[in-house]
Amino acid sequence: MTTDVKMSTTLPTGATVTTLIDTFLALAGTTLSSNDIARIVFAVKNDQAGTLKVLESLDGTTYRQIFGDIAVAAAAATDLSGPYDWFVEPYKYIKVTWTNGGVTQGTWEPSMQFESKRMKAS
Repeated sequence: MTTDVKMSTTLPTGATVTTLIDTFLALAGTTLSSNDIARIVFAVKNDQAGTLKVLESLDGTTYRQIFGDIAVAAAAATDLSGPYDWFVEPYKYIKVTWTNGGVTQGTWEPSMQFESKRMKAS
């Protein structure tokens, strides 16, 4: 089952870091597994470069980076960057951040989905 996720859609400016989603906050302190979340899929329509980071936490306060930096080039006018697909089932909480490349985004349309490991009942 796939669930569209509410996340930050604030237009990144300059070389700022934007938290796109923090599951500890978004899920009100409940864990990924208790919400049946196994994967996070992200795509963005962006006209300036940036860097995605995925971090995990055991307590919702202290985070450490997993998966390494993901450099995202500016997309062509008709294209999306991504999708980026992360297997997050082993982790308790996840935070996804975007570090803007220094130039304010003119086009910024992020999209994120949570995917469960189970099929939706018929």
